[in-house]
Amino acid sequence: LGCPRVERASGGSVSMSRYWPEPSDVRRSNESAAAAGALASPPKGWPGCFSSNAALKAFMGKKALNGKRVRLTGTPSAEDASKASAVTIVPDDPFGNAERVQAALGWAIVKGFVVYECADQAEGTSFVAHLRWWNARESGVWVDFTPRPADAQQMVLLESAHAEAKTKKEASAATAEAAAARLALGGFLTQAANGKPAPPDAKAPKQQSAPPPPPPRLDFKGSEGVEELVLLLRRGTAEAQGKAAAAIAAAAAAGADEARQVVGAGGVAPLLLLLRAKGDAQEHAARAIMSMADSPEHQASLSAAGAIPAAVGLLRSGSLGVQDVAAGILGNLAIQSEPNQTAIVAAGALPGLVSLLAKGAAPAKEQACFALWNLACQHPPNQLAIAEAGAVRPLVALLSKGTPPVQEEAAGALMNLAAHPDNKRAIAAANAIAALVPMLSQGGGPAEQAAGALMNLASNNALNQASIVKAEALSPLVALLQTAPKSGEPASRRGREDAAGALMNLCLKQKPLQDRVAAAGAVPLLVGMLSEQAEGAQYEEAAGALTNLADTHEENQAAVGKAGAVPPLAALLRKPSASAQEEAAGTLMNLAACDANKDAIVSAGALPPLVALLGSPPPPPPP
Repeated sequence: LGCPRVERASGGSVSMSRYWPEPSDVRRSNESAAAAGALASPPKGWPGCFSSNAALKAFMGKKALNGKRVRLTGTPSAEDASKASAVTIVPDDPFGNAERVQAALGWAIVKGFVVYECADQAEGTSFVAHLRWWNARESGVWVDFTPRPADAQQMVLLESAHAEAKTKKEASAATAEAAAARLALGGFLTQAANGKPAPPDAKAPKQQSAPPPPPPRLDFKGSEGVEELVLLLRRGTAEAQGKAAAAIAAAAAAGADEARQVVGAGGVAPLLLLLRAKGDAQEHAARAIMSMADSPEHQASLSAAGAIPAAVGLLRSGSLGVQDVAAGILGNLAIQSEPNQTAIVAAGALPGLVSLLAKGAAPAKEQACFALWNLACQHPPNQLAIAEAGAVRPLVALLSKGTPPVQEEAAGALMNLAAHPDNKRAIAAANAIAALVPMLSQGGGPAEQAAGALMNLASNNALNQASIVKAEALSPLVALLQTAPKSGEPASRRGREDAAGALMNLCLKQKPLQDRVAAAGAVPLLVGMLSEQAEGAQYEEAAGALTNLADTHEENQAAVGKAGAVPPLAALLRKPSASAQEEAAGTLMNLAACDANKDAIVSAGALPPLVALLGSPPPPPPP
């Protein structure tokens, strides 16, 4: 593993402009605190002393150092040292060191102080602080590359608003004198372990040489493997970085194995840095990250590396061609990841995504809808936040004005937003129902997501149920249940389940609708869904629709039994899904009210599993 190059500290006359150590960099907690002497960091009893010691708390507080954040920070890890191997580190210049690390790695600069206890004074009475800058990785972890005395490998670092002012100066007799006086106060590797100035070398001090030139930038050849491409991202020319990012984007999009190679080669950090560039390199890097984020195995590592705030930044300041990719990154990171869903909204993504719904090009609109769809999925706080951010009306507008892919994504986003009871009225008030019902006849993804949105809008909302029926949704919903429609491709299993769910919610305690849905031919189609063995198939919506169609309706009870519903319902009782068992038991309960069905239920072997369910624990209460 490589390490940062450490230069000699200031010694003789040096003709260069740099940050120089000065006595004013040292602050004292009180007049009795010795500026020089033995120093200890962390103070004795840390971290408890931060709360229990009034003198230390006051020194680090608003009236003195005005601290913002404080952390006990060790020396850089081997991985961090390797990343900074090309950076020149000067032992007595933490300010320039932090700037050089930022320039090389893109890590933010944190400005503050090292807090020491005066070990020569009475315990807990006197403290000093040395001005110091360090860096923060994309994940927020602090890393301090400036070398430390051997007895101070753990330091209390305090971020402070009072640590901003520091200017570069040309070398002079005055700067050399001030530097010598500051070094005598301890805290640098050039000091002896007890904090006293190290004894003078018998030899004359050598003049500090200028930092060596950075290594030459590498060119793109076109034959590089993944690891070589990642190296080009770090050390290539601007043109080579762009071409390497394009090659990595193509590799990551090719499949999970290729994306895994990019992550394993350390490609995430330099790709995130390239998001700060402009032009093709930025867009290629963004597309590579979007492809990697599409795999759940990389979501956590990408988020920890800072992909979320980086993508949100692109939404605000990226080119139009990059904004849709940024939305895609956020949409992929949000897939089935509650921590990422929460973090993305907390990072301020919603205004940018909502803006894309109205102002973006078609690809940007599609990706923004996709991101909102995933952010709202089974996340009630996000569902409310998205609606409050103004997303409902532009989403509804896209149902009638967008391309079919945009319509599908917009309907999917509204479906998840409508799962929250507080959003149902707002979505209906924006005329969503009138736009969703015609989509049922379009077929494909738009029809399926429209059915899902209507299902959630109708759930426990009588006003929406009446509006959906008034908009003539029943016939197209029943048509979506068909596996062999007269025209067009059949809906997917998931789309048919959503259509069944919409009918289930519309028929609840509504005898006129029970009549109409049965008359439209829904019963045999729903019974057929109970017997299908498609991968990932769920049966709750189909069984639930039959339950509500048969509820206190003798004609429908007989029709459902005659259509052959009892055997597949009895089979559902034995499936491991508690919700499927519950719906099947409810349907059989309503069917058993019809004498013609009783023998069929017994003959199908439903009694033993029904009796077994009597001993099952009750379902958990809703969240």
